[in-house]
Amino acid sequence: MKKTFMMLLALCFVLAGQSVIAQKKAYEQGDYIANLGVSLGYYGYGFVGSRSGGFIPVTASIEKGFHEYISAGPYVGYASWKYKGPNYNYSWNFTSVGARGTFHAVPLLNESLSTTINEEKFDLYATLIAGLEFRSFSGDNDIEDYANETNFFIGPVLGAKYKFNDRFGVYFEGGRGAFGYGTLGVSANF
Repeated sequence: MKKTFMMLLALCFVLAGQSVIAQKKAYEQGDYIANLGVSLGYYGYGFVGSRSGGFIPVTASIEKGFHEYISAGPYVGYASWKYKGPNYNYSWNFTSVGARGTFHAVPLLNESLSTTINEEKFDLYATLIAGLEFRSFSGDNDIEDYANETNFFIGPVLGAKYKFNDRFGVYFEGGRGAFGYGTLGVSANF
């Protein structure tokens, strides 16, 4: 009997621990958030022909939640495009590095506007991204000669994340991201 009681008590502690884990919010101060995404709706690089290959635009970032509503951290991205036709053969390589700062709005929306957005599953946010984009051009065409260059950019992004459990989720961001008008990816909180 004592053994059965101890097993039931242990089971209660395990289930209580699971319910605490299930109640973890999609964003919490102190969290680290890692994102890996693919940019969609790319910005147009090159003016001739159609793309014949390349490396899809990918970005990775990690942010630290240092305030009830705000997280920030670095990002990096890479993409390449190749163009080949009867009178041209050239390629672009892009590396983007910089920082992002994010305002997580769900707690404020629920508090100020009396909304009932599930804070455990959803994170709605606005991000400001700023960085340098290193463009490298190579090719042998007689149409136009491009120079390698480095450009500074800054852009706003609106995003939404859905969490499957206390650690992993998926997100979509729309706006001026590292390489496109939208980014779709996976996210992990730790």
